[in-house]
Amino acid sequence: MPQVDDERQYWDLVDDFISRANEHCDNTDPSMVSAAILQAASRFNAFIVASSSVDRKEYTEELEASLRYLTNQYRDQLSDNLEDYRENFKVYTRTENDDSTDDQAIDS
Repeated sequence: MPQVDDERQYWDLVDDFISRANEHCDNTDPSMVSAAILQAASRFNAFIVASSSVDRKEYTEELEASLRYLTNQYRDQLSDNLEDYRENFKVYTRTENDDSTDDQAIDS
């Protein structure tokens, strides 16, 4: 059961961050919110890598591996989410002015 609890906690955190970002989009350009989230994630992950290291030497030795791991994680997750939006574009971006011909232009 602990793995299920961890997964639930993970997705609750993800949903909370997204909810907070959406709230900020009410008063701030979404591009700025996106940039701020990326900056916050990079700063926090730098802290996690540093605080997980025994000393500066170990930290320095692990920099490239950590950068590679975190970059690959982001790339994989972004790829999955972009694909999800491609498959569910009409559902996720539904507006009152939807034009049903959009899919025909893309599929051509």
